[in-house]
Amino acid sequence: MRSHSETSYGARIGNAEKLVAALQNFNGYLPIKPEFSITSYTGLINTTKGFNTTVADKKQAHSLAVENRIQIFDKREDAIKKTLPSINGAVKVFFGRTSKEAKDVAAIIAKITGNNIKRGTINVNENLVSQSYQSYQSKTQFFADLVEYLTNFGTDYDPANSAIKVIALNGIYANAVTANNEVMNTFTQFAQNNAIRIESYNQLSQTAIRIKDSVKAQYGVQSTEYRLIKGLKI
Repeated sequence: MRSHSETSYGARIGNAEKLVAALQNFNGYLPIKPEFSITSYTGLINTTKGFNTTVADKKQAHSLAVENRIQIFDKREDAIKKTLPSINGAVKVFFGRTSKEAKDVAAIIAKITGNNIKRGTINVNENLVSQSYQSYQSKTQFFADLVEYLTNFGTDYDPANSAIKVIALNGIYANAVTANNEVMNTFTQFAQNNAIRIESYNQLSQTAIRIKDSVKAQYGVQSTEYRLIKGLKI
């Protein structure tokens, strides 16, 4: 099975370019079909390089979206994770540590903090990405439930800390929804473009095989020309 690492992609492009360089120096190379010509194959190489650039851009966009989501959920000053202890404490102050309100809020907070989420920047395994998306979706929904509970408390929940007032928490929730959707959107774009790139590399490889066969047929299996190119892995 071929490796799909960026190093492998680069090596394959390099060998494709070596094939073109060799063909340019063969005396009287005559392609059996137009798509096996030097011009046509050079165009395919350039197209494939373009897909490399596009995939790199999409991968970077996804990585940035993942980091932004982590910031919103865990890292920045108003991250969901950082608001929970203050919310929990405020509810206990307003309603009492053993109150039904405090127990309900604590139960929701436990759901938010209890999800195990993989935080890799990118993985082409769509099942893993989907699982991560759903895990963050669950956290987002539990946070929405928490905000709804606090909203229903009305004026009984009115903390001095503006960061955990209902209006601020609604803003955090909206950011969380946007961030989670952006991670899935950017991954989808990456996966779609990567599939196109893989197909282009497959075409590059299959065309190279046909070109090698053309050279073997024209110059002979023991020819210098064929021996120069037959070992190139594309």
